[in-house]
Amino acid sequence: MNPTNSSTIDRTTPQQSGERHATSRKHLAIATLVTVALWFVPYSNFLLYPLRLFITFIHESGHALASVLIGGRVDSLQVFKNGEGLTYSRVPPALGWVMICSGYLGTALFGAITLHIGRIKAFRSPGRIALYVMAISVWTVTALWGFHPLTDVFTIGAGAVLGAGLFALAKYLPAKAADFATAFLAIQCSLNALGDIRILLYLTSNGDSHNHNDAMTMASMTGLPGTFWAATWALTALAMLFVSLKWYLRATKQGAEPQKALAQ
Repeated sequence: MNPTNSSTIDRTTPQQSGERHATSRKHLAIATLVTVALWFVPYSNFLLYPLRLFITFIHESGHALASVLIGGRVDSLQVFKNGEGLTYSRVPPALGWVMICSGYLGTALFGAITLHIGRIKAFRSPGRIALYVMAISVWTVTALWGFHPLTDVFTIGAGAVLGAGLFALAKYLPAKAADFATAFLAIQCSLNALGDIRILLYLTSNGDSHNHNDAMTMASMTGLPGTFWAATWALTALAMLFVSLKWYLRATKQGAEPQKALAQ
């Protein structure tokens, strides 16, 4: 085994570890600023189209994985050209709410978990490892549930291309660039989950019954209005983001303290 390989166990000194944590915090700040700035760029939705598809894959994967975990069965997973998605599954009636809630909240949770991968000390380039995992995950979801080659060519093609793009980023990006890419995708998932819930809240509060969505499905299942579910998911996603950022900043601050002590 080559001891210098980027995916081998890390043996960095406390000073190097402190530098890495400081860099991780910088990556997070830049990724957040870039994400927010892109909201105000005209036609940025065209520039970010691959990201939109990626986030939709994560959203629908949340539904699919939840279905399996509660003892259900996934029939298919579809991602459409307009960036929307749909998962067909059969789940125990009493637990159907778990599957429905796992789309938006699963995306926010994915962003929170991915963010923390960027500070794992076990590997020299945790961002590169995260990108490999994302690529394999997209390919796996596509292979397992996007299996209608004649009726749903787009899902299979999008999954194959997105997985290949993530794999290429992991393989060819320098370690620091891979770490930034991971932070950027994590922030995109977290903030876009909130943005999608904001749109969902608008649709449900304005009584848009023609636009079928998760909140309306929950409303039909529980009798509670769709606005209630959209607001609940928004508050939960915000709480997840707040806690994740708090833990992240605390962990990276503690990791940088040895570096500060050495400098003194």
